[in-house]
Amino acid sequence: MITIEMPLIQAISEENRNYIRYFDEKLGHVPNLYLSMMHSNHAFRNFHGRKTSLSLKEREAISLVMAQLNNSLYCLSAHTMIAKLNGFSEEEIMQLRDGKANFDTKLATLARLVKSMAVRKGKNITNELNAFFDAGYTKEHLLDVLETIGESYMSNFMAKTMQVPLDFPEAPVLKKNDEDENDDIA
Repeated sequence: MITIEMPLIQAISEENRNYIRYFDEKLGHVPNLYLSMMHSNHAFRNFHGRKTSLSLKEREAISLVMAQLNNSLYCLSAHTMIAKLNGFSEEEIMQLRDGKANFDTKLATLARLVKSMAVRKGKNITNELNAFFDAGYTKEHLLDVLETIGESYMSNFMAKTMQVPLDFPEAPVLKKNDEDENDDIA
């Protein structure tokens, strides 16, 4: 297996060094996934900073569902920490990872749609789409959900492909229960 090392600071473009300074200031370090993106002069800039109609909590819900479905330990661990910073409890995070949100009906609708879209590859999701729009989401929200799913796929596979070293507390394993065995999505 090929190991792709993190780039050396000296090899990083000046524009990317600005991101490094930002993360050092805000977090005290640059997350390894972001650092791995610095092999490209464009990857990080193209990947982050996009405006969206979704709230931080909605984006975290999507990221947690996708990281779980893609079995990306790095992204599960990072988004578990970020979700906690955004006010989610441990139990809520585990529900979201499973495509559920018994604590919030609107987030439950979003999480179910995301899980259905990913598992079914966008097909046979009429019921989930109807519920999404009935919950008050718009077509703009739907497009932003799709973009966030795409970003999640990219980061999940980037972390796995580049074997990005974990620099967050490891996310706990999601335990399945009997109810999950009958889930018509999975």
